[in-house]
Amino acid sequence: MDEVERWYDKKLPSEARLLSKPRKQIPELILTGARTPVVSAGMKSVLERDAAGQCEFRPFTLQWEDGTAVPGEWHLCNLLKRIDCFDYVAMDMQPPDPVAVEKSLHQKRTDPMSAEEYWLREGYINRMTGPKYVDLAAIGETQIWRPRWHPASIFVTDKLLAALKSAKIRGLQAERLGTREEPLPTPAEIREKAQSTRLKSEQPSTKTEA
Repeated sequence: MDEVERWYDKKLPSEARLLSKPRKQIPELILTGARTPVVSAGMKSVLERDAAGQCEFRPFTLQWEDGTAVPGEWHLCNLLKRIDCFDYVAMDMQPPDPVAVEKSLHQKRTDPMSAEEYWLREGYINRMTGPKYVDLAAIGETQIWRPRWHPASIFVTDKLLAALKSAKIRGLQAERLGTREEPLPTPAEIREKAQSTRLKSEQPSTKTEA
């Protein structure tokens, strides 16, 4: 997290207040306004076990909107892996040109960050739309990471997602990514499936009553 603090030139906060009243159930992954995850002790445990060395944590205090403490142990979670993982051929697009990106920024660089740390600025240009395809060869053994050129997102493998679900981590939402081995359905296939489902639901029942 030292790199993030260098970027902002100040210490990261150690507490935050939720805009909600006290309640019994709360998600175990909460994204802050800067898209930094705050995780429960249970989720931290899974990440340390199944994605060892890929995250770092700091104790964090959560409060309800009335100022009372949210029960449990919470941690600010910084993802250490940043991977240029998109399969640009499968997505039918050219990879972003770092030089062109730099020229397109309205706010020019005045920071002391290195090229490796510069990825933090790429959040200004999350212009990728449409289905996302991942190059599995680029990922290797990584289980959780931020994709280069779309750093507001968090990507995880099926294996890690299954481990989180097995641990009954609450409040997770995931969207499937495509690969060449397992492509995403096309819009035509999605429409065909929806139409087939609708036709089945409209078929008259053959059940009879005695």
